[in-house]
Amino acid sequence: MFGTALPRALLAALSGIVCLVLVLLAAALVAAEGKNQYELLKDLFVPLIGPVVAVLIPIMVLYVIPSGQSREKFALDLCGQYYSEDMRIARNVGWQHFVVAQRNHPPEERARGLHHFLDYLTNPETHRGIDPHVDEVYQRASRVLDFFALVNECVGRGTADPDIVRSFLLYYYLWWRDEILEPLRQTRAIATRHPKFRPIWWDPMVDLDGLVGDAAVP
Repeated sequence: MFGTALPRALLAALSGIVCLVLVLLAAALVAAEGKNQYELLKDLFVPLIGPVVAVLIPIMVLYVIPSGQSREKFALDLCGQYYSEDMRIARNVGWQHFVVAQRNHPPEERARGLHHFLDYLTNPETHRGIDPHVDEVYQRASRVLDFFALVNECVGRGTADPDIVRSFLLYYYLWWRDEILEPLRQTRAIATRHPKFRPIWWDPMVDLDGLVGDAAVP
C-alpha cells in the first residue's frame, strides 16, 4: 500500500538514493578488505547514517505523512458522495430497474433489456429516440456504474485510502458487479475502445476486486 501512495517521481528518487548507498557500500567494502568488523562499522556504516536520515526524515514529514492524510480525506469525500441523497436515489432507481423488476421475467426478456441499455450507451440513434422516463433511469444507473469506475481508478492510482474505500463501498460494489455489471458484460462484446462507444466501467475493476482478494472473484 505504501508503494501506491507515492508518485513515480518520488519512488524513482528514493530508488536512486538506495542504489547510490548500495554502490558506495559495495565500493567501500572492496576497498576495505582486511579490516575487522568494528573498523568496517566505524568507517563505512556510521558515516552513512547521518546523510540517509537527513534525506528520509524530511521526505516522511513533508510528503509521506501528509500524503496519507490526503488519501484518507479523499476517500472520505468519495464516501460522502456515495451516501448523498442524489446518489441514493440513483442506486435505488437503477437497482429496481435492472434487478428487482427483472426477477420474475424470463432470461430472454432480461437479455433484451440489457441489450437496450448497451445500445443506449453505444448507439447515438438509440440514445436520441429513447423514452424520457427510460432515459432518466439509464442516466441514474450510469451514474452509479461510473462512480464505481472512478473509485477503482482512484484506488489504483493510490489517491484514495483503500481501507476506507473497502469499508464504505465494497459491499455495494460487489452486489452491483454480480447482478448488473457482469450480466451486461456477458450480454455481448464491445470491441472498440473509443470512449464514445465504450463505457468507462466496461473492463473489470481489478483494483476494487483486489480489495478482498480471492473472495471478490465472481
